[in-house]
Amino acid sequence: MSLIISPDRGSALTCYHSGMTVGDGRYEFAAQDRHRYVRDVLTSSSQKKIVVAGPGTGKSFLFRKILEGKADTLTLTFVNALVEDLSLDLFGLSEVKTLHAFARQQLVRITRRPVQIFPKLSAVIRQDALALLGKAVDFDLLFHNKVDEDENINFYRKRRGYYGHYGFSDIIYAAVRAFEINPEIIPTYIQVLVDEFQDFNALEVALIDLLALKSPVLLVGDDDQALYETLKSASTRHIRDRHTNAASEYQPFSLPYCSRCTRVIVEATNDIIRGAAKECYLRGRIEKPFRYFDDREKDLESERYPSLIYRQMFAKQIPWFIQKCIEEIAKEVREIFSVLVISPTRIQCKTISEALRGKGFVNLHFMEKQENPEPTLLEGLSLLLEDDTSNLGWCVTARALLPKADFEPLLRETASEDNPPAFPEIIPSGLRKEVRASLRVLRAASKRERGNDEATSKLLKQLGVDPAEKTVEFLCDQLPLSIQTSVDFGIRKMPITVTTIPGSKGLSADYVFITHFDDVYFIKSKDKSIVSDQDICNFLVALTRAKREIFLISSDKAKVPKFLRWIDSARVSTA
Repeated sequence: MSLIISPDRGSALTCYHSGMTVGDGRYEFAAQDRHRYVRDVLTSSSQKKIVVAGPGTGKSFLFRKILEGKADTLTLTFVNALVEDLSLDLFGLSEVKTLHAFARQQLVRITRRPVQIFPKLSAVIRQDALALLGKAVDFDLLFHNKVDEDENINFYRKRRGYYGHYGFSDIIYAAVRAFEINPEIIPTYIQVLVDEFQDFNALEVALIDLLALKSPVLLVGDDDQALYETLKSASTRHIRDRHTNAASEYQPFSLPYCSRCTRVIVEATNDIIRGAAKECYLRGRIEKPFRYFDDREKDLESERYPSLIYRQMFAKQIPWFIQKCIEEIAKEVREIFSVLVISPTRIQCKTISEALRGKGFVNLHFMEKQENPEPTLLEGLSLLLEDDTSNLGWCVTARALLPKADFEPLLRETASEDNPPAFPEIIPSGLRKEVRASLRVLRAASKRERGNDEATSKLLKQLGVDPAEKTVEFLCDQLPLSIQTSVDFGIRKMPITVTTIPGSKGLSADYVFITHFDDVYFIKSKDKSIVSDQDICNFLVALTRAKREIFLISSDKAKVPKFLRWIDSARVSTA
C-alpha cells in the first residue's frame, strides 16, 4: 500500500492511501495525528507538564485520559462557571474546585476552625482604609501580585480578624503564606490539573508552584485566550515562561486540532493572529499550530457554512436581524440548535435580550444581575440573616443606611487598639430597629410568605427596586403569547444565551452573533488605531465560540472594523 503526503489548506498534512477515497485517508490521518499529540502527554514521565490547548482542541478529553484509574486527584480553575463545566466533564474522576474554594478547604484543615468567605471583603476594608488611614489602598492588587512587604497588609489582617471573614484574594494569600511557612502541610495528590493557566496572577501561580513541590502537575491554557489581565492582574508571562523556558522544568506540549469550529472560523482565527503579528502585536506569544480537524461531519458543515457573515446596520435593527437569521436557519436545518449572542457591554446585552424576549423568544438566558464591585445593602442584610451578631454584616448595612458623618465615628470605635467593641453594640437604637424590620421582611420572603407591607415598601425603596416596574413585567409575562410575539411558534423555544465576551468563556454554540462589532467597542484605547493584546484576545475568544457559523454585526455603517481587515476577504460574505 502506497502512502502519499501532500499539503492541505485545512490541516498541516493530507494523507491518501491507495484503495481509499481521498476523504477516508484524510480523516484517518487527522484522527491518528490528533491521537499522537494526546499520547505524547499521556506517556511522558515528567512530573511537570504544560499543554497549550486552543479552543475546541480536546482539553476535556485529555483531562479524562490523564485521570483514568487515578484516585485522590485535584483539578483547579478560577471561575465558578468553568468549575461547573469541568465538574460535569470529570464527574467521578476528580475533585474540581476554584482556587479560593481550595484555599478555604486547606485553611479549615490547617486551623481546624470554620472559615467564612465574603467575596467583597477587600472592598469593605478598602473603604475602611479610606476612612481610618486617609488613603486609598487597592488590597486586591497587593494580594494578586503577592506584595508581602507592603505595610498595608497588616492593616488588612487586623480588619479581617475583626470581621471574621476572608475575601476571594486574601484567602488564597493566607493559604500560600501558610504553605510557605510550613511546607510540610502542603497536601499531596496523585495528580493536579490546572485549567486556564493563561489567566493566573502571581499569587495563584505561587499556590500552584507550592503544590508542584509534592504532586505531579499538569498546566493547561492558551495565551491567545487571556482575558483577565486588567481584571485580576493576570499575566501571560506565567504560561509563556513555563512553556518556552527550559529552566522552568515543565515539559511543553500542544493540542493543535480544533474539532469545534468549521474550517473558515479556524482559518479566520489564524488570519487574526498573522495580522496581529505583522503589526507587532502578541509579542512573546507561544508559537503553536491551530488546525482544522478533518472530520466527515465537520466537512459537511464547513461546506454548508464556507464564510463568516458580516453585516452593517443600526443598533436598533440587531434584534430583528438575529430573529430573521434564526428563522432562516431553522427552515434550513429543521432541528433544534443553540444560539449565542456576544455583545461588548452588559447594557448592550440587556437591550438585546429584552428585545428578543419582546419578540417572543422564551428560552433565553441572560444573567441580568449587575455585578456591583461595592458591598450592597442586600449583601449586608444577607450576612445578618445568617448571623445577626456579625460585625461585617452590621458594618456593611450601617454604611449603606447611615450618613457618612454618622457612620465614620462608629467605624473609628471598632478600630481602637484595646478591646474594640462589637459592631452591633454601637449601632444606634433607631437603626437597629429599622434593620430588624427589614430582616423580618427577608425571612418572610425566603419562606414565600408576605411580610409587613410598610416595611416591605421601605426596604424595596432602599434597594432601588421599583414595584411598579416589576408589576408591569409580571402582567406582560401573563399575557397570551400570541399577543406578545412576532416569532414563529416553531422557534420561540430555541435556546439563546446572551452574554459579554468574558461571560462567553467556556461556552460554545452552533451559531454565534457578535454584535456591535466596531472599533469603538472592541478597541479600548482612546486612540482607536492602537490595539492592545487584550483586545485581540477578546476577539479571538468570541470568534471561536461558534461551532457552525458566525455573524459579525457592525453598528457603525461608516467604518470597517480593524479586526475584519485582518481577515482574508475571501472568507467574509457581505451579501
